[in-house]
Amino acid sequence: MIKLPKKIDQLQVNVLQQNIGVLTHGSHYSYQPTTTNLSPSLTMRAKDLSPYNHGDILPIFAQNLPEGFNRQYISEKLARYAKVNDMFLLALQGDEAIGLITYDAGIELPNAESLAIDDILKYSGKEQLFPTLLEKYYLRNMISGVQPKVSIPNLERTVHQSGAIVKASDSEFNLLTVNEYVCMNAAKFCGLNTPMTYLSQNLETFIIERFDKVDNTKLGFEDFTTLMKKGRDPDEKYKSSYETLLKATYLFTHSHKEVETMYKYIVFNCLIGNGDAHLKNFALTYNADMTNIKVSPIYDVTHTIIYDSIDDKMALKLNKSKTFPDKKALIKLGNLCEPRIINPKEIIEEIAEGIMKYLKTSNEVSLLKGLRHSIEKSVYIGTGNTYNPKGYFHDKIKKFE
Repeated sequence: MIKLPKKIDQLQVNVLQQNIGVLTHGSHYSYQPTTTNLSPSLTMRAKDLSPYNHGDILPIFAQNLPEGFNRQYISEKLARYAKVNDMFLLALQGDEAIGLITYDAGIELPNAESLAIDDILKYSGKEQLFPTLLEKYYLRNMISGVQPKVSIPNLERTVHQSGAIVKASDSEFNLLTVNEYVCMNAAKFCGLNTPMTYLSQNLETFIIERFDKVDNTKLGFEDFTTLMKKGRDPDEKYKSSYETLLKATYLFTHSHKEVETMYKYIVFNCLIGNGDAHLKNFALTYNADMTNIKVSPIYDVTHTIIYDSIDDKMALKLNKSKTFPDKKALIKLGNLCEPRIINPKEIIEEIAEGIMKYLKTSNEVSLLKGLRHSIEKSVYIGTGNTYNPKGYFHDKIKKFE
């Protein structure tokens, strides 16, 4: 077992290997900037060296902390060796956290073992692979989200060589891996910005490449729970609206193009039937000097309506309701946001048509019984049409051919 400190009360916070501040935890959390040249968050641009004091850990530092299954697993593995709290988990993130921020508490973890992507995609052993991956990489598995997942820093043969996140199948949600793979590839087919994704041959694992590194340059990454300064309560990520999400996008980017990108993401999530498109599943990326602020690639998209244990409501409100919207409501969202979306009707129709055409060409959609039918029904509701299994869009011009 690697030697670990019993307790961590202080962390050096770095960006691009440069110390930018110190995070301490005593009776409260305190972040003390050491420079005004670089800042940890778009919401904490240091104009001077005044400290940030808070009763709970500040949102930018809480953003990537593991939740649910992963946090429990790590805590149980290390319970006999150390006091595993938020500060300790940040220390374990080291330089593997998603985004620009790295942490230094003097812990020297061994280099992570590299792994060939085909070892996951073509795995055919009798035992499930995911528990083995979790055991091997848990010390570097500091990623948010409730779903069991593993971050692998050195996954060979990924397109950008930037590492990847491996998600496991879920006993509660049948073939969730297939579901996410289909939805992400539908997004790609519709022309949305998506990371590379893979589905294992045994359907037990889904892989998504990290997108916070481009051409060996790390990017800042902040989800909208952080940007909106939401608290740690898990329910906070559901307490907002898609109208507010669009407003916040413009507030940070000052770009009509980025607002339109976010609008397309919202429309896609509504049409595909994703009831878990909450604030943590939308984010911005940016350079270290906080320029080139953009909406991140789309991620964490599934068709939740197919699962009986999940209600058929949206994660956030639209027009003061969590009921999935029809075409009229989506057009209204585009018309009322600032800056106004110029062509919301065309965007909705193009995305709807793209999803429908993708479903006709996808081999994977048939792996989860009822998935195609359920997504098609969701698309028809979103376009204000009565569901017809024979297809509504067959006689329209196919933009995506």
